[in-house]
Amino acid sequence: MTIAAVIDTISTDTALNSPISHDTIARAAWATIAEPGDPHVGALIARYGADPALTALLTSDADTAAGRDGTIAQLRSTVLPRYSADRVVDTIRRTVDGGYELLTPAHPSWPASVADLGCAAPFALWMRGDPSILSVPSVALTGTRFATRHGRHVCVDLASGLLVHGWAIASTAARGIDTAALMTAQAFTGRNLLVLPTGLDDPFPADNGELVDAAATRGVVVSEIPPGSAPSAWRFQRGAQLLAALASKTVIVEAGYESGALSTAVTALELGRPCGAVPGRYSSVSAAGCARLIRDYGASLIATSSDIVYL
Repeated sequence: MTIAAVIDTISTDTALNSPISHDTIARAAWATIAEPGDPHVGALIARYGADPALTALLTSDADTAAGRDGTIAQLRSTVLPRYSADRVVDTIRRTVDGGYELLTPAHPSWPASVADLGCAAPFALWMRGDPSILSVPSVALTGTRFATRHGRHVCVDLASGLLVHGWAIASTAARGIDTAALMTAQAFTGRNLLVLPTGLDDPFPADNGELVDAAATRGVVVSEIPPGSAPSAWRFQRGAQLLAALASKTVIVEAGYESGALSTAVTALELGRPCGAVPGRYSSVSAAGCARLIRDYGASLIATSSDIVYL
C-alpha cells in the first residue's frame, strides 16, 4: 500500500483523526523503515521532500524526478521490504496513545541544532515533556556505564555548578555517569534534556524508567526511534551522536579508552561544538578515554563547572 492508504486510515479512525500533514506521516514512515541517520535517505528527503521521495519508493513511478533517482532504486531492495502501511498507522497510533509529540522540521519546537548533522539529521523526533528546553543552552554530561565513586562525585559537582549558571543538563538514561547527571538535574531544577536510543514507550535501561518519567515531567525526553520499534546496537551508537547534536556543549566525565561514550565527543568535535573531558586520576583505567580525547582529539581539559561555562 502507498502512503495514501495510511492517510485514509488516519482520516477515518476517530482516535487518530487530527490535522497531521502528509510530510509528518511520510517522515514517520521513513523512521519505521530506515535506520536513523541514514544519509542516503536524508539526501533524498532534502532533495525532493519526505512525501514525494516515499511515494517514489513505493510506486516505482519514473515520471517524477524522485522516481528516476538512482538512490531510490537501491533503497527498494534494502528498506522497501520493511514498509507496511499497517506498521506506519501503528506508529501514529502509539504516538497518540502515549501522549507523545511528533516533531518534524516544520514544527515550531524542532531543534535547529540537529541541522548540523546534514543528511544524517533525524527524519523526525518523538518527544515527551517541555519542548522549550530543546532551545535552552545545554551541556551533555556523559561517560562510562561503569562509573567509579570518584567519577560520579565529579559528575554531580559539575552538573550542580552548571545548573546554578542556568544551563540544562543533557544525557542519556544509561547507567553510570549519565544516571548521575540525570539524577543531579532532577534534584536541583529538573532541567533535563534526555535522549533515548529506544522508543519512548520502551526506555533503556528499564530500571531507569522512573527517572525517565520524572525527566518528562520537569524536563524533556526525545528519541528519533518510533514507539514500538525494537532496539539495535547501531541505535545506541546513534543515540550518542544525537545527544552531541542536541547539546550546546559536550563533556566526557569518565570513560575508558574504548568507551562508547567517546563517540558523543567525537561527534561534537566534528560538528564544531565545544567539547571537554575530565582528566581523572593519574593512571586510572576509567579515565583513559578522557586522556585520549584531550591528547589525540583536542578536547579541552575540564576541572570545574566554570571551565565548561567558558568552554
